[in-house]
Amino acid sequence: MTTSLILLVEDDATLGASLRQRLELEGFRVDWARSAAQAHEALATLDPAIILSDIRLPDGDGETVMRRHFGRVGLVPTIFMTAYGDIDQAVRLVREGALDYVTKPFDLDRLVDELQGIARRTAGRGATADPFSASAAMRPIGETLKRAAATDLPVLLLGETGTGKEVAARFLHASGPRAGAPFVAVNCGALPGELADSMIFGHERGSFTGAVGAHRGFLEEAEGGTLFLDEIGDLPLPLQVKLLRVLETREFRRVGGSEMRRFEGRLACATNRDLSALVAAGSFREDLWFRINVIACTLPPLRERPDDIAGLLRGFVQSAARKTGRNVPSIDGSALDAALSHGWPGNIREMINRVDRAVALGDGSALTARDLFPDGGGARPDRSKPDPNDETLLEVREAAERRHIVAALARTGHSPKEAADLLGISRTTLWEKMRRYGIDGAE
Repeated sequence: MTTSLILLVEDDATLGASLRQRLELEGFRVDWARSAAQAHEALATLDPAIILSDIRLPDGDGETVMRRHFGRVGLVPTIFMTAYGDIDQAVRLVREGALDYVTKPFDLDRLVDELQGIARRTAGRGATADPFSASAAMRPIGETLKRAAATDLPVLLLGETGTGKEVAARFLHASGPRAGAPFVAVNCGALPGELADSMIFGHERGSFTGAVGAHRGFLEEAEGGTLFLDEIGDLPLPLQVKLLRVLETREFRRVGGSEMRRFEGRLACATNRDLSALVAAGSFREDLWFRINVIACTLPPLRERPDDIAGLLRGFVQSAARKTGRNVPSIDGSALDAALSHGWPGNIREMINRVDRAVALGDGSALTARDLFPDGGGARPDRSKPDPNDETLLEVREAAERRHIVAALARTGHSPKEAADLLGISRTTLWEKMRRYGIDGAE
């Protein structure tokens, strides 16, 4: 039974009392605020694991409560309750950091199930965790993003699909003074061609057939926060011209409008494509490339971060177990060896998917190589055939030794004594090899 604290923000006495009673019966601790003022007062002293809030309150709104709290502590799982079913408002709130919304009257059993799932996933996890701190390869990127967060300069995130570019963009947003403002993520490759202009810049009523009302685009939704344009290389050339104008003047007009509007947010872009090649091919504007390529960070693929694999695997196994409500399985040595040998073409995203499937379908005791790679992946590369690009024998031996040390530390919970015993060497020898190979004791 969970003991997570929920802040319930609801002015309706009947509904509020009913929700509190049910949630307390389910094992939650509940603090009930009946107004925006009471919610602000509660959040000044409490650290709720979840916020369950009405949108419309007698002295304000739940959106303002959420944004002010996020500005102080970062993202907290928040679910909004609304009697109006306004999909535009709901989508905007989710884009600004809310986790979900429910429309009154809602299925209370389903809501309780969702709250319990959130509680399991967030148990023991800090709200402001640094996703880059545990990795020697990623730590410099995290430091760069922290420094960039204090500026208004555009940031360009590069790297293969699945390396965590949106995670980096959200970390950039949460690390600076814009953390309390909206974070709006847009996949440029998924924008419908005939509506892309309107979706980014907005439109006025009557500006085209079907425009029955005015619409705020992504630029306006971002307000003073961060507009994250993922897959920027797929943005059509006409919109590249308009975006360049926004970066140069900080102004734009809605489709069909005459009023100039200000863009007060920060722009972060990401792509897995070679923008310089796109420029040479004439499909991406060179001047826009120069504008967005002010602070650039390249996220390395997982195959270039072998030291991170054991820690990531452990973390994703724990997360998958929480999501499915199962006990956390141990990681068999075969699974770790297979993970270290696998090329991870899908990077972090592939690892998450493989672990989720393995935990969901496994027997719950130990995660094996067969659980992680039922398709036969993860096999060691065939070195029987000579290759002029092969590493030297010394390099191969040292790489293997390093992998075994990392694996031993992972299996023993990073106990140097137990790892040394497992490897059949002294602790002094182990420390020397860890120093030589640059192995962090927390890996």
